[in-house]
Amino acid sequence: MRTFALALLLASAAAAENRVAVLPLEARPGTLGAADAAALTGELRATIREALAQYGYEMVAAEGSDARAALESTGAVAAVHGRAARMEGAVVIGVGVYKPGSAAPASLVRVMGIGFAQLQADLRAKVPKLMLSGLGLAPAIAEPKLAPGTLKMPVPVAQPQADPAPQAAPPPPPEPEQRTQRPRAPPPPGEDPLVTLIRETTADVEDLRGLRRKQNLKVQILDDKLFSAAVRERAKKEMTPEVVAAERARWFAFNLAPAAADPAQVLLDVLDEQVAGFYDQYAKQLIVRKEPPASASAALGPDGLRLVLAHEIEHALQDQNFGIPDLAALPDDDVRQARSALYEGDAMAVMTAYGARRGNKPVKAAIASGAAMLRALDTQTLLQVSGKSPQLLHAPPVLREELVIPYAGGFALVAEAYKRGGFPLVDKMFKNPPASVHQVLHPEAYFAGERPMPIAPPVAPPGTRVIASGRMGELGTRMALEACVDKEVVREIVGRWAGDAYTVVEGPAQGAISLLWTTAWSGGVSGNVSNVLKLVQPCWQEQAGAGETPLGWSIALPSRIAASAELVAIARGSIDLGAALSRQLAVRVLQPTAAPPLGGVPVPKAVPPLRVDNGHFVSPRLALSGEVPDGYETDSSNPAAELSIRKAGVGGATVSFVPESLSGESLDAFFQAASAQIAAAQGGQLTYVGKSQRMLAGAPAEERAWAVENAGMQLRIEVAPYCGGKAALALLRLEGGATARANLDRFAASIQQTGSPPACAELE
Repeated sequence: MRTFALALLLASAAAAENRVAVLPLEARPGTLGAADAAALTGELRATIREALAQYGYEMVAAEGSDARAALESTGAVAAVHGRAARMEGAVVIGVGVYKPGSAAPASLVRVMGIGFAQLQADLRAKVPKLMLSGLGLAPAIAEPKLAPGTLKMPVPVAQPQADPAPQAAPPPPPEPEQRTQRPRAPPPPGEDPLVTLIRETTADVEDLRGLRRKQNLKVQILDDKLFSAAVRERAKKEMTPEVVAAERARWFAFNLAPAAADPAQVLLDVLDEQVAGFYDQYAKQLIVRKEPPASASAALGPDGLRLVLAHEIEHALQDQNFGIPDLAALPDDDVRQARSALYEGDAMAVMTAYGARRGNKPVKAAIASGAAMLRALDTQTLLQVSGKSPQLLHAPPVLREELVIPYAGGFALVAEAYKRGGFPLVDKMFKNPPASVHQVLHPEAYFAGERPMPIAPPVAPPGTRVIASGRMGELGTRMALEACVDKEVVREIVGRWAGDAYTVVEGPAQGAISLLWTTAWSGGVSGNVSNVLKLVQPCWQEQAGAGETPLGWSIALPSRIAASAELVAIARGSIDLGAALSRQLAVRVLQPTAAPPLGGVPVPKAVPPLRVDNGHFVSPRLALSGEVPDGYETDSSNPAAELSIRKAGVGGATVSFVPESLSGESLDAFFQAASAQIAAAQGGQLTYVGKSQRMLAGAPAEERAWAVENAGMQLRIEVAPYCGGKAALALLRLEGGATARANLDRFAASIQQTGSPPACAELE
């Protein structure tokens, strides 16, 4: 009996030594829904069970939120507990391994993402390593350490290589846009993981971009406090007191922002909250945040930090190969924005190409589709879907637009150059940068060499002094008009902008501000512009009636507008408005001769946009056609879709091109990501219904269906191979009832391929 009891005790002890208790995820209010929390708890337990099975460990489900109590009640050797919180639009789950006798976790990781699919993927990637290190089955996970001083990433030196072993057959040729990757040496023993990440990313970006370091790349890894100080110091170098004073005067004179708004402070607040790393062209070094903000992963996925680093490393390569100009020394905001757009657009293209290569996706298609999607989104929507903070969402519209345009507009311009000649053609752009934001917003104007009309800033009236002058450009002009006029009305004419110049003066009385603005227009729209400006005058009058600002400035009520064949002149304030307008319209301006900056670059064949006529849609890019059901309208709010239709209260459908092959795990991941996005957009949970085989555009398709809880809707997603299997066509349907299902079934059956899709050529 004693022997039997001893055997039971030994068996019990052995079981306890090989038992791990996993508690339910604990979520703060508003972080995770109950269903998602339960599902992620199940994922956590399943992942731990799979990771530890080969080591003889048993996973037991514990209850509650007290790791110590779970250890005592189960007799486990370790307890796992996760707590979820929301950070800058993303959900972050801290998962810790707790052992008896200690209140602190023995090992800890942060799982983060937006939506169930991203959280599930990050959890499965990180938790197995966490368990092995927490139980002593593998070396502990090394947290990035603050590097003392500055790390120098040396210029790589070519090493002699041994003769390659004989091969039975040569390897297949790479994609035309990809470059050969150099051999990688393993990291030195004990190297900081963050240092290894920077080293690897630097070499990858050099190979991808085709640019090499000319000298050592200096890198500083800073904690939050020091990083914030570095961000502010960098911003101060660009936002000099002179630049800030001129910008405040411009904002006030054009009524672009509240009078108390300080451009420098608003910008610093936004940058401090959002930036994970940056290249300092003044100190010639890369500054990296030791603990990146959640937005890096939230907006860009699990590879978020690596992609941010690729973007900033490209800035270092730009500086060493082409030089980065001192933006504060450039004459005005329009020139600064245009120059910045080239540098940021190139870095966006590199970041996108790098992400595509890491995901084994076509680089050319990734750059084209990424740039098109960014360009199609308005700034407010772009900031909302990118996980940006309230600091930026609530900043003055002019600042939001000017922060976004170098990235979205610049990316579109560089993507067009890449399409015509790859990164070698992009290199040539640095010798001939865009001259205005108009060229950024309209790439065809850049490639044709269309430059803005040279207009001198209006002369300051006697008794006044100039406090700001320059060119508003197409973006600034649009912002000035949109302050009081419907956006659609403004956008119909603003593309005809051909040049402008403004002068903001103070005087004769102290603090009395006046504005003189001369604009040039093409296509004979000056009369229309004059009428639109008259719609802005009531807003100017309202501003003038507000009285003195915190800076002691005020602007008088009167304003006048006058036009000629090509010019529209504006004057407002306490000066002689009639005399000012006469001087402005007397200026003679000539359109400069067009000079293509990159020479005779072949123009890609233009592909007409999708069109819908009398219920029939035609997509020239995808070579598709079909019949839109009665009562359904096209929906332009989804720029990622080739066609999106909807009917209020009933549902809708989208047809999308996926520029990669989908099968097996990649197909499962696509279904999971797409359904998770719909669940988040609908604010409900999905219940999986099943899958079936169908036909889409003449090809066999796999369909999966879900019921949308509490919405009375069903979600169906069909995916079929396209471009000979190199890409995929996706049809997504939300159906509210049998009638909607029947209508969208007919819509799906009507979709046919009509020829060879130009989109397939982008994959080559």
